[in-house]
Amino acid sequence: MREADQLIADALRDIAAEAGLPGPVTDAAWRAGRRRRLAVLAASAVSIAGAITLTLALVLPLTAAPGPVSPPAPPSPLVSITLSPAIPAGTDVLAAAARILGQRAAHLHLQDTQAQVLAPSVVLTGPAADVTQLKAIAMAGVLNFRQVLLYQPYSGTATAAATYGNASLVNQHTLALFRKLACTPGNVGTWKDQVGYATAEDYDNPDTQIVSCDGSGNKYALDVAMVPGTQISNAVAAPSTTNCCWAVTLRLKSAGAAAFGALTSELYDTYYSGGQAGNQDDQWLDTIAVVLDGNVLSAPETAGPITGGTAQITGAFTRAQAEELAADLQSGALPADLRVSGISTVTPSASSQAAAG
Repeated sequence: MREADQLIADALRDIAAEAGLPGPVTDAAWRAGRRRRLAVLAASAVSIAGAITLTLALVLPLTAAPGPVSPPAPPSPLVSITLSPAIPAGTDVLAAAARILGQRAAHLHLQDTQAQVLAPSVVLTGPAADVTQLKAIAMAGVLNFRQVLLYQPYSGTATAAATYGNASLVNQHTLALFRKLACTPGNVGTWKDQVGYATAEDYDNPDTQIVSCDGSGNKYALDVAMVPGTQISNAVAAPSTTNCCWAVTLRLKSAGAAAFGALTSELYDTYYSGGQAGNQDDQWLDTIAVVLDGNVLSAPETAGPITGGTAQITGAFTRAQAEELAADLQSGALPADLRVSGISTVTPSASSQAAAG
């Protein structure tokens, strides 16, 4: 700061010298003015110096040397689900199944999921955190609409509950299977073994009557599928308009819409009035079961002809379950009856994950 004062004083003296020496009075005033100007200049210099110091204080932390680098996050574990056909399938069929599985994964926004053919199977691989959804999209996805011919509610006791419907509408083979079948709540995976349903052809064939269970342990004998799932053109998951849960709304193709309209009209005209009058046989014969891969998802009563080509699957679906079902139906059924034959989890090494990235 003293060097700045000296420079200013020297400059003022030079100016004064060029203008001539001032008189005694003028000189005193000049010196007083000079002292004021020097004080102002000194204060300005102090302000500038403070501003420079403040600027450096703000800039220096930003340009300081960085701290230690955080270690990379550990690689996420992956799960691989091996899907093997119940009946040997060709490479082209397996490749088509892999494409559909990829479409289902994309519909659910499952990142880093792959489906590839490793003959004689298809391997579905993705983050282990998504294993529940990966299992859900691995289902066959065959949906059929079938009239209920016989219905027996789960009793929870050794004594069988009453059966409703009309046994005369059921062929002898299916009737024998119905009597043999014992459904229990939650058993949607092994009941098929009781009646010898070994392949999807046994319970997914739309041209044959079948027996089935639902998730609550209720038992059914069902007619041929008047509306097969191949007639679905679109499936969307959304909150249900009739209960607290989620539902899947289906849009049918023109042929499917016509068949669904004819079926609901026939059931309504034949059985609805009797069911409303208290006849439980008519009430259940007025019911259409929504059957997915052999299991009854829901069985709503037909309250009138449905001719608009839209149907809704309701039940105690969570949002995830409804979205998974919509993804399966939207993409269409798998071209082969694939069964889960193995599940393995592996954590890739950091080097392999970096190479993959």
